[in-house]
Amino acid sequence: MMYVDSHVHFWQPSRMDYGWLKPENDLLYRDYLPAHLLPELKAFGVKGLVAVQAAVTVEEAEFLLDLAQTWSVISGVSGGLDPFTDLFHEQLGSLNANPHFTGIRLNGSAFRSDRSEVEQAKLRSALAALMKADLALDLLVRPEDLSDTASYLEEQPQLKAVVNHLGCPNIREQQMEPWRSGMDRLSQLPGVAVKLSGMITMAGGCHPERIRPYVDQLVQLFGCKRLLFGSDWPVALQAGGYKDVIHLFETVLPEDLTEEEKGMIRAGNACRFYPILT
Repeated sequence: MMYVDSHVHFWQPSRMDYGWLKPENDLLYRDYLPAHLLPELKAFGVKGLVAVQAAVTVEEAEFLLDLAQTWSVISGVSGGLDPFTDLFHEQLGSLNANPHFTGIRLNGSAFRSDRSEVEQAKLRSALAALMKADLALDLLVRPEDLSDTASYLEEQPQLKAVVNHLGCPNIREQQMEPWRSGMDRLSQLPGVAVKLSGMITMAGGCHPERIRPYVDQLVQLFGCKRLLFGSDWPVALQAGGYKDVIHLFETVLPEDLTEEEKGMIRAGNACRFYPILT
């Protein structure tokens, strides 16, 4: 089997722009670089990956792009930019000059309805720029932000947008709403896909019975052509190793899927949504 991992992070805490990464977290507050993951990637037939931002700075995006120059397994980079800064369009253009750049990731808070009119206009301008440049938008959104996010994406229905971590449903408490309604609305947009990523962390370990109801819903809503495999390494290490991530992913795929359909989710779809991977 072949995989393309659509969601991997690399970081060095000494760079000092990861506001969320605290020294108290002994497991995560250390260097995680391609050399640490490469043996796992080789063991499981991972042929490429997308390095995803862990800091909302152009400097971190440049750091990931520099890694991609050295490590060929990094096929693309989804950077972190602030759409509300006056420098956004200049920074986007600069990053887009690098052939490994695939787009940016935004947090769901960017789309909330209480944003000022000026901020809303800046966000619409940022999304239009991504669309014009044929770049992908990664989305780290929670269930309560899905509806507001859909309102913006409905204005750009062809924009390639990839919802991270299943849309972050409340798996521990097995809640379906408002997650399902929001994902249903997003599924109507042809440019939206979903990463089957972050599952082992959200489930608190390798618990396929907790994850399967959500994956089944996503298969029904998005079909097999708009779902992507992602590990969310090294964040996933809080709940299991790379082997556990692969095992959980394979276990929660519906049994009635064909090998061709599973292959699309494992690798093929990532190569379409992030065309730099082809």
